[in-house]
Amino acid sequence: MASDNEQLSYYTPGLLIPWRWKRNESCTPLDLGEFSLASDKPAPLLRDQPPSAPKLKPAPAKREAKGVIEGFIEFREWLNTPSPPKPETIRPRVKPFDLQDIPGAMERIGWPMSAKVMRKWFAGELNYANTDDGAKFGINQDGMPFPPSMIDTTTFKLEWILGFPRAKEKYLQLISKMIFEPGATRVLKSICSRLEPSPYYTDTWKACNEDINRYHKEFQFQFNRVDSENADKFRMFLKGVAAPNGLFMDDLYGSLGAFSFNVALDGFFYQRVGPTRTRLAIEKISVYMRDVFTFHDRAGKALGVLPSGTQYLGHWNKTGFILIPGAIAAGEISTADWLMYPVARGGVISDSTVYYPVRNKDYREWQLKHKQGGDLVLYSDRKIIRFPAPYVVEFDL
Repeated sequence: MASDNEQLSYYTPGLLIPWRWKRNESCTPLDLGEFSLASDKPAPLLRDQPPSAPKLKPAPAKREAKGVIEGFIEFREWLNTPSPPKPETIRPRVKPFDLQDIPGAMERIGWPMSAKVMRKWFAGELNYANTDDGAKFGINQDGMPFPPSMIDTTTFKLEWILGFPRAKEKYLQLISKMIFEPGATRVLKSICSRLEPSPYYTDTWKACNEDINRYHKEFQFQFNRVDSENADKFRMFLKGVAAPNGLFMDDLYGSLGAFSFNVALDGFFYQRVGPTRTRLAIEKISVYMRDVFTFHDRAGKALGVLPSGTQYLGHWNKTGFILIPGAIAAGEISTADWLMYPVARGGVISDSTVYYPVRNKDYREWQLKHKQGGDLVLYSDRKIIRFPAPYVVEFDL
């Protein structure tokens, strides 16, 4: 651990332009024994549960009547019993900061969507990805697909996501160029190989009974990632917080992290035009966001060399968060607690100046402690795009 006299640099969001980060110098590491992130608050009520049956109050137990003399003797003994010594209490210098306080802090810094999805995670049934494939495809600790209660299709609207310029740039790149690339054509051929040619029009959304998971699995053919190049937080930090687009630390990043825009077939004709030749005439497609909201740490090597650690998510308290460069580096290479110490801004000990490190592993440990907390598959609403004339692709099948 760093010495108590060491002063660390840290970064805070700008007041007028929150995504531009300001470097500060005076930040003091604190003793882990006295200051640590708490997880003792009772878990919130589980959401999406049937109403419980009313509890019947048990009848009060009848006390056995005592004689006058016996009662007097007990009263006298009670009077003569000395009071136990009061234990010495040490008042903590700051109020505990619990992991469940983070959604409130997110709201205070203007991240309402991040707070909303975080509260939904806390109130979900125990459900988490424990493999890289699980984190990608939504497979939980029991090797099963995430249950329906962990599939969210209402929280995020595409219009809100596209309000962020970097997201809109990726969206436009996807629908103007990427859907016509050879890789997308190969996926369309694979989809068609599972279909029977027919003279009839196919509405895929109806064919999937409006089940977005099935729709995505069967008819998605292209995607474009947003913020995925920033998954390595250490390298991202080294690029400099003064970059024009900052660290991307905003409500979009807080709620979705690295996510993807996806394109799926929505309406088409698929017909045979020769003995081995088929034609796909696409009339409309749909675009939507998909993300797996998880605190799984992917396997791999930090910086391409060292064993990976657990992702650092910032130093938090009830007022918001700051970023410590050393913690970003430590999170990349280790899961050890002693490398992640709380800090005091300006060396001042108070509820608003002491910040606690938060990592992926803290959420996993909370889940195991409270037997609750659910990783989610998030979908936005769908945007339907009709081609002015059918987009035609032919295959030899």
